[in-house]
Amino acid sequence: MTTYSGNCVDSGIVGVFEGLFLQLQYWSKVQQLKAQVSKERKQLLEMSDAMLSDMGITRTQVKQEAQRLDLPETRLIALGKRVC
Repeated sequence: MTTYSGNCVDSGIVGVFEGLFLQLQYWSKVQQLKAQVSKERKQLLEMSDAMLSDMGITRTQVKQEAQRLDLPETRLIALGKRVC
């Protein structure tokens, strides 16, 4: 059986269910983050060149960003994954 340590519960089956719940909760947060990042990248594509210039980015940089499939690491860290 998996044992949880540190801040995680280690009391048998209850600990296993809590661990599963925490993983499901994290997965849900990641899915929400994916949707948010996708929306933000689409919004960047819709901005005018003047707006992009005001932000200091080029149309080419925006197109490159829009093609990315990964999530920003700093935002993943901010989700606060609890590792057991």
